[in-house]
Amino acid sequence: MRLLPPMFSARSALPTTPIQSVVDKRWVAQTRYPTLSSAPLSKVQTETMAAELDALYQSVMASLGAEDARYIQRIYAAVVYSEILARGLLAVAACPSSRRKQLSIWLLGTSLLSFSKILNNMELGHNVMHGQYDWMQHPHLNSQKFDWDIVCPAPLWQHSHNYLHHTFTNIVGRDHDVGYHLIRVTDEQPWTPSDSNNLLITMILALGFEWAVAFHDIQISVDEYAHDAHLVDVMTPKSQALFDKIKRQIGKDYLVLPMFSGLVFGARSAMTTASGNVTANIVRNVWTWAVIFCGHFTEQAHIYTHLDDNESRGDWYTRQILGSSNITGRKWFHILTGHLSHQIEHHIYPDMPANHYTRVAPQVQEICKKYGLPYNTGSFGAQLTQVIKRIYHFSKPSNDKRDSYLQTQMVMDKNNETSQAKTSLTVTQGLSKYLPPVVRHALFYYK
Repeated sequence: MRLLPPMFSARSALPTTPIQSVVDKRWVAQTRYPTLSSAPLSKVQTETMAAELDALYQSVMASLGAEDARYIQRIYAAVVYSEILARGLLAVAACPSSRRKQLSIWLLGTSLLSFSKILNNMELGHNVMHGQYDWMQHPHLNSQKFDWDIVCPAPLWQHSHNYLHHTFTNIVGRDHDVGYHLIRVTDEQPWTPSDSNNLLITMILALGFEWAVAFHDIQISVDEYAHDAHLVDVMTPKSQALFDKIKRQIGKDYLVLPMFSGLVFGARSAMTTASGNVTANIVRNVWTWAVIFCGHFTEQAHIYTHLDDNESRGDWYTRQILGSSNITGRKWFHILTGHLSHQIEHHIYPDMPANHYTRVAPQVQEICKKYGLPYNTGSFGAQLTQVIKRIYHFSKPSNDKRDSYLQTQMVMDKNNETSQAKTSLTVTQGLSKYLPPVVRHALFYYK
């Protein structure tokens, strides 16, 4: 697995053909679904702003110490103990004779397990794997060894998220999180008839979000290395790691733990355990999807058409600010979002311990105001409503987008047949032909 390059390295994971610049669009913060093809501030402005943001970052990082270490260790303990208690409750949920008591215990166990999985995914896993606590030199709570309770292996997520997403944030063609290869969220993405089902696809994506995250880096690698001689060398270890993790997660949640409960407390306990695990995973998936989409695809989240070859640190900061959205809320809300409710602060300071985002947010907002940059924030309901409206808006094509699709469809079909011929001949036999293409790609390289 390749190492993650420096955060401010302005290069792709693989040398690619530069995205062609389009005619500049005037930057107007009030425009719905704004798109930029150049930095809205001058180099002098962005570098001055960068110096102020760097100074704020250094002041926080210099203050880290025992209190921060205790914080993340308490979060880890909360994850572990809430999971143990939740699984115990699910195991005994079928034991009482009263149906009402059975349901009450099951709901309590499922709610507690959902809480544990959300906390594991957001405040613990996401932040630890960003390297926010590597300074502790903890044997387990560090970005190289920690792995979370979802089907996506940590190294695959770190490549697609820590590197690609955080380096090329909201650049169409470079940041694969723009729509996750599934949903059209900007005019810079070509329209296809399947986009008419944007809302339905989004619902499915939300319910199974951990699976989309798991196969996300597989699709990225297939795209980036499509014509590269090293495709097999890249895909083989990634597919191996992915399916090994899937087997462990499915085995734990849906085989080992239900069977153990069934052996100890009876067959009905196996059912309460399995159903509780399914429900908790879905709750965690929907919550994670909602928080992430509210942080990236609100009405004022800016999309960039290409990467500036001369992008400076200040330009990078500007792009992170314009491409992110915050969510207002109380302390526990921020913790359950992994502090991604402060998406702006997270994107400019991805390796700062996230519990400090609330502390620096007012200063970041003042800096944004000073340089005339919008600081996009709002309630959870308001931001989620904007996300749904955006997804619906881009499910419909403009006339020129529809015409462009019809004109290019034949060429695209021919290219797809050529580039996927080898894989298709091998993996579309039997039941595998009904699987999504990205799953077939992963299976093709799995040994």
